[in-house]
Amino acid sequence: MRFVTYIARRYLRSRRRSRFLSRVSVTAVIGIVLGVMVLDLTLAIMNGFHAEMRKTFVENLPMVSIVTSDPTGFGDIGAVIDAIGSDEEVTGVAPFIRQEVVVTAERMLGPPRHKAAIVWGLDPDLVDTVQPLSRLLLHGGTLAVLKLPGTPHVILGADLANSLYAAVGDTIVITAPSGEFDLDNFDAQSRRYVVGGFFSTGMYEFDSRFAYIAIGAARDFFGYGPQGATLIGVKVRDMMRAPRVADRLEQNLGTSFHATDWIALNHNLFQWIKLEKVVMFLLLGLIVVVAAFNIVGILTMMVGERRREVGILLSMGAQRGQIQGIFVLNGIWLGVVGVAIGSLLGWLGTMYLDKVGIKLPGDVYFLDHIPVIARWEDFATVAAVALMITLLATLLPSREAAYLRPMDIIRYT
Repeated sequence: MRFVTYIARRYLRSRRRSRFLSRVSVTAVIGIVLGVMVLDLTLAIMNGFHAEMRKTFVENLPMVSIVTSDPTGFGDIGAVIDAIGSDEEVTGVAPFIRQEVVVTAERMLGPPRHKAAIVWGLDPDLVDTVQPLSRLLLHGGTLAVLKLPGTPHVILGADLANSLYAAVGDTIVITAPSGEFDLDNFDAQSRRYVVGGFFSTGMYEFDSRFAYIAIGAARDFFGYGPQGATLIGVKVRDMMRAPRVADRLEQNLGTSFHATDWIALNHNLFQWIKLEKVVMFLLLGLIVVVAAFNIVGILTMMVGERRREVGILLSMGAQRGQIQGIFVLNGIWLGVVGVAIGSLLGWLGTMYLDKVGIKLPGDVYFLDHIPVIARWEDFATVAAVALMITLLATLLPSREAAYLRPMDIIRYT
């Protein structure tokens, strides 16, 4: 083995007549470096997008939503909440009212600004047990503002407030349809609200559409009874067990109740992310495959250049397996160097994106920044696949070198 390693190391050294071969070797290493680095960065960004979107959905929507098919509503909503809270995996329960509306902000100059929005009526004392809304409030805001007497207050998403040019203390008008929807006779009612604060989730889809008001004001505005609610939100101890908890709650509450978990609601989105990750891995892996073809060419040229030396080694008693091992080691060393440098640059790239970050236009993408999560198993998988491709690339030229006929080589060279 020391003989094989010694000869392989000498063959890698650049000689005056092998400058072209040396340059091609550097090109192959650079190809592997780029392929591994881009793959590592891409997978880290995909992991970040997946985790950030999952976190955003869980923090801004209930993990489990329970609705009722009973036309009279939830009936004794307190008893329903107590029944849900008795489940050992449930850590929080709160009622919500959801309504699509139009928000209008008047301006001193120019026409009023109108934006479609979704108003959530919530209980300021219970909502944090289901979703951490208080942590998302900006500029030291508090949910207690929703309980102030007088004109009811509203908390707007940061992007929704920006599009309305609304500041804290401004008055906005919320308009919601009432009765049956008929184009010939469209009835709607409006209420004035004072802007009491802003929140930011980092997800444009929520920050540009959501607004929160007290559930009492929502019941009065949208025509719900004293215990009315659109849904009951539930938080569970382990968000990945939400489907099981939803099934169990649905069975315990009865046939008039239906429970939907956050995974089922966003199933297509998360499946698309997983599929995209696999597709990106395959597409970007072609960079490594191209670099591997360069290694095939390098070793083929090396075999042609070293034919005389190979013939002498074989005539001196070197085994064919040793000759094959020399050229296999040459290719593997090129692969190892490329994988090591590529993995290092990929890790440094993820650290840069994590610390410095790159902003994204929130109205185009789901998020307003590029999130990254570097997982060692992804780095290991990319490195293993790259090394495997490199090893396969060395087999054909090394086998060709091992089965050269020494007497013909010496006679004709």
